[in-house]
Amino acid sequence: MKYLIGANFKMYKSHKDLQEYFDQFVNNYACFVNIDLMIAPMTVCLGTASEMTKDSCVHLGAQNMHYEDQGAYTGETSPLILKELGAEYVIIGHSERRQYFGETNQMINKKLKSALQHGIRPILCIGENLEQKELGISKETLKIQLREALQGIDTLDQIDVAYEPVRAIGTGKSATPEEVQDIHEYIRSVLGNEKSRIIYGGSVNDTNADILIAQPAVNGFLIGSASLDPQKFLKILDVVSKKNK
Repeated sequence: MKYLIGANFKMYKSHKDLQEYFDQFVNNYACFVNIDLMIAPMTVCLGTASEMTKDSCVHLGAQNMHYEDQGAYTGETSPLILKELGAEYVIIGHSERRQYFGETNQMINKKLKSALQHGIRPILCIGENLEQKELGISKETLKIQLREALQGIDTLDQIDVAYEPVRAIGTGKSATPEEVQDIHEYIRSVLGNEKSRIIYGGSVNDTNADILIAQPAVNGFLIGSASLDPQKFLKILDVVSKKNK
């Protein structure tokens, strides 16, 4: 199983910024054989990113999509358009989508099914918030998110799962390696499928990537702010490339 390393650029990097980024990144990335690399820029920049990475081993991803192919959904993006723009992956259910845009597990379920139908590999994001952790219901929360999001889906080997504890996203305070290992083992037990990659996201950077990827149940990362600097991101990829599982 290859590691999956995903970069979520969120609402950063203009067309010009992307050109400068990929000029540095593509020329220095060694295309490690044990890594699937996905970069998700803003949707409006996918065309630019596709042109910049067309002769590289970078896989492009989208940060979100609608579950319908077309319709009166102002501001949304069809999976058909994502395919046209070269997206091979799509991030679904990120905590920021849940928090700021009211995405429910039921909506996420529809998006997962649509992505699979159109041959776009989804990365399902799950995670508990600080209150849920303090109440001791982290695992129960994750189980509900998984079961409701994956309802009626039996091709789990075509879905990657990203565990992102909300308290750790953008805070600089990653979960401990022991916590990550424990939760990933639990997610694996709920999935009951050894082919789904379970990756970690939440303040991953070039100083903690080594100890996090050393955890046996960690199959990669979904990285936010640390991926915005091409040199830091390359360091993380180099660390992961030296691991074998």
